[in-house]
Amino acid sequence: MKQILLILFYSSLLLSIPGFANGRVSTTEQKIIEKIIEIRLDENGSINVGRDIVGSDDLAFYLAERLFKSYLGTGQMQDKIILSTAGNNVPDMVLQVIINEIKAGQKKALTKLCLEKYKVFFENIDVKKKEKLKKQFPVLFQTDYQ
Repeated sequence: MKQILLILFYSSLLLSIPGFANGRVSTTEQKIIEKIIEIRLDENGSINVGRDIVGSDDLAFYLAERLFKSYLGTGQMQDKIILSTAGNNVPDMVLQVIINEIKAGQKKALTKLCLEKYKVFFENIDVKKKEKLKKQFPVLFQTDYQ
C-alpha cells in the first residue's frame, strides 16, 4: 500500500512540472536541462572536471571516454563544454594546451562514435550523415569553450 501511495505521489509531482505533462519544455526549462561539462583550470595548473582531478596529458582521453560512455548509456551526449579559469593568472600558453587537449578529446569521441554507429571514420561518412551528427551531437564540433 505504501508503494502505491509513493508511486501516485511521484507521478503527481512529475505532472505538476510545467511542460512535463504536455511534452513541451520552455526555453528557460531547456537551459536548466542542458547538460554541461565544466572544466576548471586554476592558477596552479590543476584541472578539475566535476569532482575529478585530471592531468593535462590525460584530459583528451578522459573527455573522449566521458562523452562516449554517455552516448553508450543514453544514446545522447552532454550539450556543451565550458572552460573556466580561476582568476586571470593562468598563462595563455597553458590555456592553449588545455584547449588543444579538449579538441583532441572531441575528435577521439567523434571517431569512436562513428566507428560504433557507422563502422567507418567520420571522413568517410556521406554529407547527410555528417550534418545529422553535427545536429545531434554539437558538443563534438564545439570550438568556443567560454
